[in-house]
Amino acid sequence: MSNCVFIASDKPLPEVRPSQDYPLHINVDTGILFDGGADDNFSLLDFGEVGLYCNKKYGVFLELPQYTDGRARQIMDYIQSALLQTDCVEIWNVWLLGYWEYDERPYIRKSAIRMEELTTGVMKEIISAENWDNNDNNRPSFYCLEITG
Repeated sequence: MSNCVFIASDKPLPEVRPSQDYPLHINVDTGILFDGGADDNFSLLDFGEVGLYCNKKYGVFLELPQYTDGRARQIMDYIQSALLQTDCVEIWNVWLLGYWEYDERPYIRKSAIRMEELTTGVMKEIISAENWDNNDNNRPSFYCLEITG
């Protein structure tokens, strides 16, 4: 089980991959991660399980070595482009689950903004939201940010 950030829509979403391969160096002793630092060093890949988490039909999950404002701006451009095809796009931050009992259902924390209000700070908040930040250790929090044009 792990954390997953994905973008969901009623219209198909294209995949995005980095323009080239970038190095990934992890220094375990210092905890420092170096990923090349390029703004296009992230992927948006088909997420076929989108229907398990929301009412949208299409989704792409975010594969991001680490957050940067430059990468967030590129993802924001991607969302703005998607909004040309549909009225609303959702960004979800979930804990991947296959099945949960009634008492283990996740808390859904949903908010909505217009595209003009979307900032790199808002992107950082949704991408790095902590799924297990509540007092109930049996139920994760799922975060959804609905973005309209």
